[in-house]
Amino acid sequence: MRIAQLAANTEPVPPRGYGGTELVVSLLTEELVKRGHEVTLFASGDSVTSAKLVSVTERALRAADKYPMTQWSALDMRTLLQLQDSQDQFDVIHSHMSWTALPYLEKLRPAVLTTMHNQVKPYCQELYFRYGNQPYVAISDSFKALNHPDQLNFVATIYNGIKVDDFVPTDLHGQREFLLFVGRICHDKGTAEAIDVAKALDMPIKIAGKVDKNDEPYFEKEVKPRLSYAGAEFIGEIGHQQKVELYQAAVAVVYPINFNEPFGLVMAEALAAGTPLMAFDRGSVREILSEPDTAVIGKSVDELVKKFPQIEQINRQQCIDRVRQLFSVEKMVDEYEQLYARLRQARLQTCKVN
Repeated sequence: MRIAQLAANTEPVPPRGYGGTELVVSLLTEELVKRGHEVTLFASGDSVTSAKLVSVTERALRAADKYPMTQWSALDMRTLLQLQDSQDQFDVIHSHMSWTALPYLEKLRPAVLTTMHNQVKPYCQELYFRYGNQPYVAISDSFKALNHPDQLNFVATIYNGIKVDDFVPTDLHGQREFLLFVGRICHDKGTAEAIDVAKALDMPIKIAGKVDKNDEPYFEKEVKPRLSYAGAEFIGEIGHQQKVELYQAAVAVVYPINFNEPFGLVMAEALAAGTPLMAFDRGSVREILSEPDTAVIGKSVDELVKKFPQIEQINRQQCIDRVRQLFSVEKMVDEYEQLYARLRQARLQTCKVN
């Protein structure tokens, strides 16, 4: 099939550091190319792909100094206009661009679909409702349930996939000595609570993640004072290989999220490294994790601390087996291929009728 993958220009594909959506887009694109599809990736010019790359910017907007944030939407619209001009080159157009692309997708002739990677917020709700009949993919059943399934045409739930073998350690029984927090440093991800868990357990914790400009007040008020705990080490944003090494060396990943996480790649990546999680019971946590086989799950810091002894009973191979079964790149792409074929056939039938 001739497939267009459509990403925003904010981060490169794949991301240099943090960027869950861009990582999923990259893994999906590369596996589709590997399977013989003709794939075009619409993304920033510093993206790296074996597909054909179409760009309106030399660099991803968050890292570039050339364009202020007020111009970012205009650049995404330029991407959409390029897509519109070349639409007849594709059988399927797959958008990861959120609500921005919806008015453009409505007018295109090929089959289209949108994977929703983020929750529907009040400021864009009416846009989604206006284009509610377009085909949407949810990245978890819990995400779908919380995002207006009565108003939006969800045609499938497809879990995000990871390259499992990139994370599996050569020695599952090696010594592990610290807790780990991986993710954006913000209230939603629960960075402060992760440090509280470590402190209550009197264990060291490594904190790996970026601080966005709008999260700097949270870092200064909630995280920085907690870094006075002698066991806390703030590493900052990290690359893929360093992330893998940290996963493989951690006793557990602390995941005390304060919002309904749509999916949470960190959970799948940690499990692939044979590392169990300590997670708050929010969003997709109970879809991705299984208690007591791969995680301890609670509603508070105190509950996670109380359950920590159960971590020692978790079989690390069982964590890896769960990821291979549910969250591999291969499984994700199998399901997208089937959906693409179904949507393409439905579009062809519609065109014949009209």
